[in-house]
Amino acid sequence: MPHERGAAKPLSLDSDVMSAAEMSREQLKEKLDALQCHFTWELDIDSLSPQHVLQKLDVEIKHTAHQNQVALLGLQAFLHQLDNQSTAALQSLRAAEERNSEEEEPASTAGSLVIYGNYAWIHYLQGSYQEAETCLQRAQQLCPTPWDVRLLPHIQAHKGWSLLVIRARNGQRARECFEVALMLEPENRSFRTGLGMALYSSWNFFWQPDMASKAIAPLEAIVNEQPNNYRAKIYLARLLGQGDREKSIGLAEECAEGSSDPEVLRLSVFLRMSQSTERALEIAQRAVQQNSGYHLLYQALAQCYKQQWLKANQEDKNNILDAAIRHLQQIVEAHPDRDLTIVRLQLAELIGARDPAQEEAIYKELQEKIQTLSLRYRQALNRAWGKFFLYRGRSLGKARAKFMAAYSIPVQTDQRKDCGRRLRRMAQTYQRNGDPDAANDIHRFLQEADRHLYGDPAALSLDDEDDPIPERAENDFSQG
Repeated sequence: MPHERGAAKPLSLDSDVMSAAEMSREQLKEKLDALQCHFTWELDIDSLSPQHVLQKLDVEIKHTAHQNQVALLGLQAFLHQLDNQSTAALQSLRAAEERNSEEEEPASTAGSLVIYGNYAWIHYLQGSYQEAETCLQRAQQLCPTPWDVRLLPHIQAHKGWSLLVIRARNGQRARECFEVALMLEPENRSFRTGLGMALYSSWNFFWQPDMASKAIAPLEAIVNEQPNNYRAKIYLARLLGQGDREKSIGLAEECAEGSSDPEVLRLSVFLRMSQSTERALEIAQRAVQQNSGYHLLYQALAQCYKQQWLKANQEDKNNILDAAIRHLQQIVEAHPDRDLTIVRLQLAELIGARDPAQEEAIYKELQEKIQTLSLRYRQALNRAWGKFFLYRGRSLGKARAKFMAAYSIPVQTDQRKDCGRRLRRMAQTYQRNGDPDAANDIHRFLQEADRHLYGDPAALSLDDEDDPIPERAENDFSQG
């Protein structure tokens, strides 16, 4: 159901007679629910911060080359409304109208239909019911029937583009949208671009080889047709990374040299990191200078420092560590308003190489604010603290408690999976050391925690696409 923050409360069930105005309001709500717009598409935003998605969306609107601007501005309006920023929401819709005026038929009519639907919802949630009804009437005039075959492919494309921006796990739903659109307009280049992006997004969430093979050909076609579409190019580079390493690195370098898109540069950093930490750090530093507001770049930069320190020879380690700690501390101090939890955890690990007590002090400071952290960041904190006890504090019991605290959070992430692996290894250690009771306690805990997790499909479907680097590719810093 659409989010109704700010909507008027319905009358209580004790009321014998509903007023005419209230009856009209309920009828209006029923008609709004039938519209095709961002408020009715169930975009799976509930578990995410609107501000976080808005930051990603700002980058997408500014840098993407494909023709999806009207859809993304509509999504921006929807997110602003979720964040109780109605004025900003209306401004985004006015910008969407301007861009939509440049579209040709029937795309412009489909765009207007979605825009008026969004307008109607925002006015409704503000309590401006007359304005909402006026916008509803305009939408109905554009599309008198529930589905107009001329408008359907373009409406599906709006929905597909919006799903893709929000998170990787939406890739399959977006793919279905673009496949429907292409059934009706098989030669539409924008729809083909959307399908290629959706196939990549599905692979990015599931990491299955057959999905990679399905996504490569469409992305290669996009890159050939649109050589400046750096999103498609960096996605193709990631897909080729496990097979054609030379071509993958070549594409990553093209993106690093030719693109100013901070998300493209962030992914270029990770592709270059395994071959050259110096080059990866250079890209990350330049990206941060150009896009200081994009918080995910700081995670990439922190990861570069970590890898550079791990791979340095003994003579250079101290200088690299000094520079890394100093720069990350400056970043944290300069951006107190941003959620830089991952950067703080990385900083703590680097500091711990010299001063374990100061490392733990950072964990304790974050623990005091744990109620303000997202579930995945709570997992990350407990995991980092568990590794601290395991490798620096030499306390198997305390490490076990922290890994259990992370694993008990019912959100399936790479952080949680790693804690599960560590706990199973601990159980083996307890068994070898003649303590089968401790080993059995761990196994019972894991079974019980999984039982709660698998009872919640929403928890299972949360993904880690915004984490600094997938656990499957990460070296264990604390053992370095």
